Amino acid sequence: MVSKKKSVYVKANLIVVVVALFVAILQGNYLTSITYGEYGQVQLALLFLIGFVSLAIIVSQKMKGNLDTQKGILWTVWLGMLIRAGYVLFYDIYTLQNDAGTYTGFGTDTINNGHIGYIEYIYKFFHLPDMDPYDHFGYYHPPLHHTIEAVWMTLQRLIGVPEKLAFENLQVPTLIYSGLCMVVMLHILEKSGVTEKLWILGMSFFAFYPKMLVLAGSINNDILALLLLLVTIWRTLEWIEDKSFANIIKIALALGFGMISKLNTAICAFSIALIFFIYLVQVIKTGNRVGIRNAFLEYVVFGVICIPIGLSYIVRNIVLFGEKPGIPSPALIPNESVMYTGPYSVWSIIGIPTLTDLHVEFPFHVLSAASIHNTWVILFQTGLFSEAFPADIGRGLLAITQIAYVGAIIAGVLLTIVFIAGYTGRLLGEIREKEDCLRTTFLLFTYVFMLLSFGLYVFKYPYTCSSDFRYMTASLVFVALGLVDVFENRRKNYFTRAIAWVSVWSVVLSLSGSLIFYMFYNLAA
Repeated sequence: MVSKKKSVYVKANLIVVVVALFVAILQGNYLTSITYGEYGQVQLALLFLIGFVSLAIIVSQKMKGNLDTQKGILWTVWLGMLIRAGYVLFYDIYTLQNDAGTYTGFGTDTINNGHIGYIEYIYKFFHLPDMDPYDHFGYYHPPLHHTIEAVWMTLQRLIGVPEKLAFENLQVPTLIYSGLCMVVMLHILEKSGVTEKLWILGMSFFAFYPKMLVLAGSINNDILALLLLLVTIWRTLEWIEDKSFANIIKIALALGFGMISKLNTAICAFSIALIFFIYLVQVIKTGNRVGIRNAFLEYVVFGVICIPIGLSYIVRNIVLFGEKPGIPSPALIPNESVMYTGPYSVWSIIGIPTLTDLHVEFPFHVLSAASIHNTWVILFQTGLFSEAFPADIGRGLLAITQIAYVGAIIAGVLLTIVFIAGYTGRLLGEIREKEDCLRTTFLLFTYVFMLLSFGLYVFKYPYTCSSDFRYMTASLVFVALGLVDVFENRRKNYFTRAIAWVSVWSVVLSLSGSLIFYMFYNLAA
């Protein structure tokens, strides 16, 4: 069974990489890439054809009784990659991006702003920026993602890929990262003690959630940071099960490299420190000197590896430029920016929104704080539709997005409550195994710290863009665990059945409705 599971993981990873490489090839074909045409009928037709054939095979296998959990996982990964590939082929590197910037090409000395400009700088000059990173917007970000993209650009140019196409293919690494998030989520589900038959349900968020679709086609560092954060969670769960030096090193590497992709990955450090402390207390209580010594040595190894890697870019900026870590405010004077939320009350920003505040009539994010400044409203809007603002959307499609939006709110709120209440109940109840205590504590407090950190973040940087779901995409891990718990306990009584029914259908409506929006509304128009 163990070898069979490993085989599934290997095959899933292979699907992700192979599909991404095919996308890189298809980007250069005028029939399959939006880069070569104004409309996308051909791409959409191909996507529907492949999707229809895939679903037909799945139904056929199910009817013949040949669709077990292992095959179901691989089909889920395939379908998840299929819709990601369609999105990448359909939209270019300027659609629904955050702080994208632009490029002018290898043959110029121009320094451009934004993530594309940052990538181009490393690709063009073969080194990290040698000027104050706060002089150019976007350069304050740690450089791991941008360096990988610059290397990818260089490799493409070496084999003769035209520069315009090479820049368009900046989406290929992010497509891989988004796909790998599905596989890592499988590991998290397994190490969280979820029964195998519910893995597909648990990974559905990462397979089909619309923000994962948009991040697959992004060119910034959000999706790499998310992937490394998920790997950190997975490797920590591995360490809880097997407290070896190998696992502690893997946690340190995942967290360290996550921090030099984007600093907010460090949020996981708080819950890791908490379970390290709990485990140390447990070992001290046993009086086992060897165990105490090994625990201290593991923590030293963790610090020696993680801290230098994670803080390297911060130290570099302090030493070379005297710049402390942080995010520069928009170039506009704060109170002149339409995104500035400073004048509004704390409750209006992070309080429970009223039905009027939800803006169900048009569930899309507007930049203006005067229109919408409640964090949770913006969170749900951008989680489903990113920062799209389809002013000319038809009534039928608008109705579908409204249903998806309401479904997302119900599912998100309900499953968050289920997760926090369920895991808190486990801690307050009798947990016999020490590993179960550490696992429950780690997962619960990782989400709690994440929510608290996000709440503080929107006040530290008081702009509507700070409430974007991309800063909370990792919350899908815990919402998925809540969904799994609801489904596993659905037969206890009528109440749990009702909760399970509402949760599952809310998830189905939100995911399917938002995906229909992305398929039938041309965001690039």
